[in-house]
Amino acid sequence: MKKIFFSLLLSTVFVIAAQAQFGVNAGLNISNLHGNDLSDAKSKIGPHFGVFYNIPVSNGISVQTEASYSGEGAKANSGDGKFLIDYLNLAALFRYNFEGGFNLATGPQYGFLLSAKSKYGGQTYDMKDNIKGGNFCWAFGAGYDLPMGFGFYGRYNLGLSNIEKNGEGGSVKTNCFQFGVRYTINTGGEKK
Repeated sequence: MKKIFFSLLLSTVFVIAAQAQFGVNAGLNISNLHGNDLSDAKSKIGPHFGVFYNIPVSNGISVQTEASYSGEGAKANSGDGKFLIDYLNLAALFRYNFEGGFNLATGPQYGFLLSAKSKYGGQTYDMKDNIKGGNFCWAFGAGYDLPMGFGFYGRYNLGLSNIEKNGEGGSVKTNCFQFGVRYTINTGGEKK
């Protein structure tokens, strides 16, 4: 019985892997911070890039797991001040794929802090000790994939957790718009 169960489980994994799609993506972030005394913060532009694995679940529905670098933060409304935060983001998105290439996605994302710096007056200051090591967000996205594997997407990552480590009665949260291109490598089946 154990051999039969193991064989069925292994077969299922191979079928899913054969239909899954691996890909790479890259693009532009427009990020900001909101919360404690940040009413004068304005958006900062930065890069993001990573890999994804799109696993079909049923007709039109798939789960897309992702790992990506994301340069986020904010700029001061006046002067040359900047706050730079780098994350390694891991996401699990539930994706609905319409016929013709259009898709919608939503799901949780967790960012592991890589670095946090502030720049002001030509000086750079390490702020990593003031920022929590993780950032929980909820992602909302839409995209369009061409039959040859290239695609375009837009996404909004809504920060849900307070990233300030020593906040005194308030909180600082992230928000980030992402726009980019992706290339999907089909490991089996048809591209969606």
